[in-house]
Amino acid sequence: MLNQFPQYISRVPSELFYTIDLLRHKSKLPTLTAQDQLIVDEIRREGVCITSLEDLGLTKTPTLLKAAESELTNMKDVLSSRRASQNNFGSVENPAYPQIFTVTDLPEFYTWGSEQRLLNIVENYIGLPIAFQGVHLRQDFANEKPVTTELWHLDAEDRRMVKIIIYLTDVSEENGPFEYIPKSHVSLLTELRIRSKIVPKTARSIVGLNDAEIEELVPRSLWKSCPGPAGTVVFADPKAIFHHGKSRKQARSALFFVYTAKNPLRPECCTQYSDQTFARVVPT
Repeated sequence: MLNQFPQYISRVPSELFYTIDLLRHKSKLPTLTAQDQLIVDEIRREGVCITSLEDLGLTKTPTLLKAAESELTNMKDVLSSRRASQNNFGSVENPAYPQIFTVTDLPEFYTWGSEQRLLNIVENYIGLPIAFQGVHLRQDFANEKPVTTELWHLDAEDRRMVKIIIYLTDVSEENGPFEYIPKSHVSLLTELRIRSKIVPKTARSIVGLNDAEIEELVPRSLWKSCPGPAGTVVFADPKAIFHHGKSRKQARSALFFVYTAKNPLRPECCTQYSDQTFARVVPT
């Protein structure tokens, strides 16, 4: 842990300006309904708030779901084509690695994520003017051991951020639901101990701890799993909580909407939601 102190000391000036910006913007935060304030309060307290598309009741949801169904069909067609090609030419693909499409440019996804009500919720949590970074449509496949985000980790994009995760399929424990350690269960000392063991090599690398490693620091009884039917919505700050997608025996599909402050701490980590890192492929 001691080797991290120089890093923290070097950030003191920027953190001071960040705190000042939060105070200045506090009076400009949009007003929320009582229902939406509960979402913000729960994220602040635990790092996660779980609701549903039905409870949110956004008018653009049917259009979103129809577009998601269409793109999932495209994903399956692309995957089938790739696997057929690999069988023909002898190449090897890791069958447990997730399939991700960036769908930010499609209006059905961007319009839903830009709903003013959602932006107001996110701004109240983040406390500053915000940026809607984009949307990933993701299929995670069965795996026997952690491959990428099945490792326990923290996201890196900003000091505070919000991911809105929408389950597009029923997610039981067999499908590897989102799992996290509530903020109330992690002391500052424990957080520092975990952080000292998670050292990213690059801006986009996924580096984390497996279940056995995290259990040495936080008892399994304190972990919280988030199974739910299709339409479950998880509001989470993945920078504030140690989290992962559990390893799974069955596939799952989900949407990930990502929000940060307008000027995020690490903008280089945000480009993946709009560039070609996970480019959407149109089947031929």
